[in-house]
Amino acid sequence: MIKLSKYNLVNFSNSFLKHYGVDSFHETIPELDEVLKGHKKIVFMLFDGMGKAIIKRHLSEDSFIRKNYSFTIQSTFPPTTAAATTAVLTGRYPIETGWTAWSAYFKELDKNVILFLNVDYNTDEKLETKPVREILKYESICDLINKKDPSNNAFLMQRYPIQFDGPKELDDSYEKLTNAIKGVEKCFIYYYFDSPDKEMHEFGVDAPVVNKMCNDIDKFVERMVEENPDTLFITYADHGQVNVKYFDICDYPKLTSMLRRPVCGEKRSTQFFVKPEYLAEFKKMFLELYGNHFELLSKQEMLDQKIFGEGKPHPLFDDMLGDYIAISKDEYTLVASGQFKRLEYLKGTHAGFTEDEMLIDVSVYNK
Repeated sequence: MIKLSKYNLVNFSNSFLKHYGVDSFHETIPELDEVLKGHKKIVFMLFDGMGKAIIKRHLSEDSFIRKNYSFTIQSTFPPTTAAATTAVLTGRYPIETGWTAWSAYFKELDKNVILFLNVDYNTDEKLETKPVREILKYESICDLINKKDPSNNAFLMQRYPIQFDGPKELDDSYEKLTNAIKGVEKCFIYYYFDSPDKEMHEFGVDAPVVNKMCNDIDKFVERMVEENPDTLFITYADHGQVNVKYFDICDYPKLTSMLRRPVCGEKRSTQFFVKPEYLAEFKKMFLELYGNHFELLSKQEMLDQKIFGEGKPHPLFDDMLGDYIAISKDEYTLVASGQFKRLEYLKGTHAGFTEDEMLIDVSVYNK
């Protein structure tokens, strides 16, 4: 399994299950297990994209979040929101949930589907079939914690429009979280805010708007913590981001002619479905063109190296895997312009295998 740190988001999530007496699926984090002891009100706050490198880039050493740093973990692979937040919400790896990337191949539909949106990845067509969220349905850790004891009052609070009645901005988040915490003896809240990820996608990781958002988040966290001393707060991220450059594989028609269907997955961890007669030739040509910037793994190597984690594979997992996956080792990112109706060239993104994308700092407050 791809590894930069001893523990990851799945271990992080399983510590919460253990704290509430729910059978954990995987190893927990001893340091977090110890922190959680005795706490009845817990809020763990995920700021999308705000990984270790982003925090150090935009927050000073005396910022509230950095002063309360506790330990570092890593994301899932690929380090992307669909895979990583699902890992947190379930305590299971992408291999177990089927939430492996932004998009995945569904054999029954013979389409690459954007998992969050139920949209064809290549054509932007809204699918009229059963929603992917139903096909890949899971039981969240909040469900499991409440099943163990409903008085635990465990629930999700996610930024609008991900959750229709969720908070829209940080001020709104302050009000909704404060109202949820006050006047209750116990609560367990998963809070999700999709910044600074969305600003970094649009403007890049160094943009002033990203710096402002990170510092606004720092002030928001400080306010929440100081006004609720009876509550344990934990901040973390799902992944980091890097500024990127692009290669277009459609510049090489010979290479794309070897594919039996369009690419899917992520631009920095791209799945290729190759015609059987070209498997060896595709690998040779790809490595000649892009081998300095990407690691190319075969399907068997993906399975042997357990890059999508451990556990019982989801029934659809094997079909989701291409014959090869190309994993970015630096700033370069792959696109296939001829295979998409609409193609976004984001300034910042994630899902490759660099420390800036994979490593996540966890900060703990009121412990």
